[in-house]
Amino acid sequence: MALAQIIFKTIIQLAKIFWPAILYILLRADGKNNEGDDFIFIIIPVIALIKSFFDFIFFKFRVTEEDIQVKSGILSRKQITLPLYKIQTVHINQTWIQKIFNISELAFDSPGTEKAEITIQLRQLEAEELMGVVLKKNKSAAAVENHEEQISQLSLIDLLKLGLTSNHFETLLIIIGLFLSFLNNIRDIVDDYNDNLLEDSTNIILGSSILLILTGVFALFLLSILASLIRTILSYINFRITKSTSGFVVNKGLINKSQKLVPFKKVQYISWKTNWIRKKISMYIFEFHTIGKKELKNNLKIKVPVISIPVLTELAKSYSTDISEHFPSGLKVHPTFLYRNTFFWGILPVLLIFFPIFLYNKSFSIALMLIPLYVFLHYYLYTKKFLFSWSDNLIEVQKGVFGKQIVILKWENIQSIKISQSLYQGKKSLANLIIYTAGGTITAPYIPIEAAQELQNFGLFKVENSVNHWQ
Repeated sequence: MALAQIIFKTIIQLAKIFWPAILYILLRADGKNNEGDDFIFIIIPVIALIKSFFDFIFFKFRVTEEDIQVKSGILSRKQITLPLYKIQTVHINQTWIQKIFNISELAFDSPGTEKAEITIQLRQLEAEELMGVVLKKNKSAAAVENHEEQISQLSLIDLLKLGLTSNHFETLLIIIGLFLSFLNNIRDIVDDYNDNLLEDSTNIILGSSILLILTGVFALFLLSILASLIRTILSYINFRITKSTSGFVVNKGLINKSQKLVPFKKVQYISWKTNWIRKKISMYIFEFHTIGKKELKNNLKIKVPVISIPVLTELAKSYSTDISEHFPSGLKVHPTFLYRNTFFWGILPVLLIFFPIFLYNKSFSIALMLIPLYVFLHYYLYTKKFLFSWSDNLIEVQKGVFGKQIVILKWENIQSIKISQSLYQGKKSLANLIIYTAGGTITAPYIPIEAAQELQNFGLFKVENSVNHWQ
């Protein structure tokens, strides 16, 4: 079954590479077939069959008391040895292709890699058994017990609420990116492709009335809402999070199913965020920030939709039981942070492009005046909401613009603390405090330099005197 899945997956990957040529052959305007056209339909399956067969034959793995060993490769042999104590998270994924062949992919992640370092394709039951065996051998995590406590699951109503209140602007950017990618792929295979298509379209938009532009923007917004709803349902359907002695187990997905284990000891810091709509219905997105590079965290980050305050509290308490509603100390961002960013990101760009656009389209240039207002509102809300608080054991950062995010970090998980200061900040006795952890970076901008230095010294003192070893 694994061999069949590898062949099918390889064909799909090759089809993604050659799809412009395939589309050109199928939809060519003259309707004539050249002698070499059929070659592409023969070579893709042949290459896929040969490559997949050798990938399957030369892939071997074994699990010892100390590590996992994998050997793979044909001409260039590769051997990976992953010590069990370095395993960060364990995932069981099942794409729609794997679902057809009734197999799953077991993935082991370790610090410093941009993707899962070891992946093994097995039947679902075998993958779960092997995951249990590895975790039992893993000295940094307790054995997974048979009994698990269910923390939360999502109903259809919860999925609808989550989809309708998601970030539609992000979805809109994805749609635009896919459209531009499509135009770039067909540029070289369409005989009558207009190289100035984007330029001509931009000129038409700039020459249109404000009403027509607003109508188009509204249509795109509705499309992004629909796309966000579909993405959310496909990503979080069948969502369920349970708690075991070693960590949290997250299950989700319908077409692409996944099961991820988050060991408690591998979590560097936690955060949860919400927007003003989700806050009204007590809905949050909780995230475990684990060890790894930025690319790894982006691809394999674990986000948990939370639909009630008690669930949020239980997830947070798993990281630290010392979290309180009010911290004894706190710092705000200096007002100059608002004024300088408004000038550099709002007023200055508009001044540079206002007059050329004014000569071309007066009505559209007037609309540019909204940019400084939006930038001012953006940084005003950020400055107003930002609060850097701390206690003897924890750091709490509150931030956000149209929503709110809370970050909780243990002092002992800090790797280093840096103070940066520009010439302007030096004149105002301000500085940026940058905290580096294995799970990411936390920044407190435009705070008094004396406070930044005291926090740096206190943080280094807490790290040096911590009884817990860094994970």
